[in-house]
Amino acid sequence: MSDDRAKTLDVVPAVAFNGIAKTYPNGTVALSDVSFAIRAGSIHAVCGENGAGKSTLMKILFGLTEPTAGEVLLDGKPVSTGAAGFAGQHGLGMVHQHFSLIPTLTVTENIILGHEPRRGLLIDRAEARRWVVALSREYELAVDPDALTGRLSVAAQQKVEILKALSRDTRILILDEPTAVLSPPEIEELFNRLRGLSARGMTIIFISHKLNEVRALAESVTVLRGGRLTGTSRLADIPDDAIMQMVMGRAVEVTRRVPAKVAGDVAVVLDGVSTAVRDPADRIQDISLKIHAGEIVGIAGVEGSGQRGLVSVLSGMMNPASGRIAFNGRDMARVDALGWRRAGLANLPADRFGQGGAPALSLAENAIAGTDGDPELQRGPLLRGAAITARVRKMIADYSVRNSGIGERLDSLSGGNAQKLIAARELATRPRFLIADQPTRGIDVAAAAFLHKRLDEAARGGAAILLVTADLDELLRLADRVVVLFAGRIVADLRNGPELDPARLGPFMLGLETAS
Repeated sequence: MSDDRAKTLDVVPAVAFNGIAKTYPNGTVALSDVSFAIRAGSIHAVCGENGAGKSTLMKILFGLTEPTAGEVLLDGKPVSTGAAGFAGQHGLGMVHQHFSLIPTLTVTENIILGHEPRRGLLIDRAEARRWVVALSREYELAVDPDALTGRLSVAAQQKVEILKALSRDTRILILDEPTAVLSPPEIEELFNRLRGLSARGMTIIFISHKLNEVRALAESVTVLRGGRLTGTSRLADIPDDAIMQMVMGRAVEVTRRVPAKVAGDVAVVLDGVSTAVRDPADRIQDISLKIHAGEIVGIAGVEGSGQRGLVSVLSGMMNPASGRIAFNGRDMARVDALGWRRAGLANLPADRFGQGGAPALSLAENAIAGTDGDPELQRGPLLRGAAITARVRKMIADYSVRNSGIGERLDSLSGGNAQKLIAARELATRPRFLIADQPTRGIDVAAAAFLHKRLDEAARGGAAILLVTADLDELLRLADRVVVLFAGRIVADLRNGPELDPARLGPFMLGLETAS
């Protein structure tokens, strides 16, 4: 790079938003007069609640939607983001929160998809492989070019996503909640790679709800609230509470549960439970575990270590191949999902739209799902409309679900508001056993704090709770005990306390240490 070019990049921002506004045809105002700039070669964080406008702004930058007003400038020049092929032409890459890889294709096939090297009419597979190997070496992101993507760990899949984003001469990289499914060592490895890319001149935009990660990685931060800019600052110049005030517009009470000293009666028992399946995410081996009434047991582990299998056998979605499962003294090893619910289980599943609710149905229909036979809501075969409306409105008010009416579709809500509605429905049953599987993944600080408080209240009310989460800060705030899974086995069962931190859990999660 020439000295003149370097000086220009140092003065002219890589990205600038000037008066960006976005109003959708239904009248929803997603963004209003947003203006800020991002220094070339920096790592810039964008924070805000769900629905604050972060994703809309990034879609505008990436060329997926056009602003209603305002302009985007790249290197000081206005650009038309709606032009065909805009992102590729201007060197923009994006790694979405939910991976877009095709599991049945190899790493090479996923990375070259859409811009395959050709020899005549045929794809030049040898050249494609050589190119992917060279790309992997250039960015120090080691991957097996021939591996089937669906068989890779989540951390390895994320490397593939980043390489795919970098495969078109990318100079501006957008990452949306990239650490949601990674262990502490994997997060540190990712951050080191991103710092290396930044040092080479790449501009990185990092979207996250985790303030500790923003501080660890970014140089500066922009905060959006309600579609408006509430501030942009160098992180060295602003304290955490000021950032939270910009994000929320108010102070947020963070629940930190005091571990229960005296546990209640044993509610859930697993004794030598194993599954006979091929998928490692569903495979558990010789699991023995007790959960007491009023206790929150947290499950830690790298994604795919058996968490899904554990949740499945404890919710009736899958029967174990061997071992004993009991719930309040009743044998549950062959009981189906409906039987578990009737016995007192409530479930906050990891996939809030795919499993927790029906996206195309209304808020009211989702809120009363599973209440068949409730005499307050049903008279014979007929539903009592006024009673249903009253109950749903109370649930929405109690859980602060932002909505435009109980008749709107579930998938019209932000992730945090959809999760709060599902939690309201599940906790309304006053469960004796609650499974909370990634309950706050991808939702904002306020929604997460709200759900943490509800989980703590449920435990104090006597519910046995299994908390499965990739967020170790969440785990350590809420759990009485932390059980670590590795390769489908329990490798540690640790009492929570001041000495337990993510660094202590990391070696267990990676199978480098065992305490069982």
